[in-house]
Amino acid sequence: MNVDLMTSETAYGIAFIVAAIGAYGIATSRNLIRTLLSIEVLFNGIFLAIVTYLSQIAVLDTLASVIIVSVVSGEVIVIVAVIVSFYRIAKTLDSSSMEEEGV
Repeated sequence: MNVDLMTSETAYGIAFIVAAIGAYGIATSRNLIRTLLSIEVLFNGIFLAIVTYLSQIAVLDTLASVIIVSVVSGEVIVIVAVIVSFYRIAKTLDSSSMEEEGV
């Protein structure tokens, strides 16, 4: 008896939950680091759905996984650069001060 522990429906459900957590974090956070981490969580949920969709084709699954890991690595570098630049300008990581100062 072969039981598949992770069906595609389960993976899509987890992807939706992860994306919803990221969207909630974006909507409720004022801290720049929390907002950018919430965007990262949202993207991870979307990427999980994409990899799940492409997992039916073995070649596309591997290729998509490599591309997604590369994109996420580049995304983290950009997020760190934005945080450092914002902190140098505003001397705080509160996004409401950015709106007040017009940065």
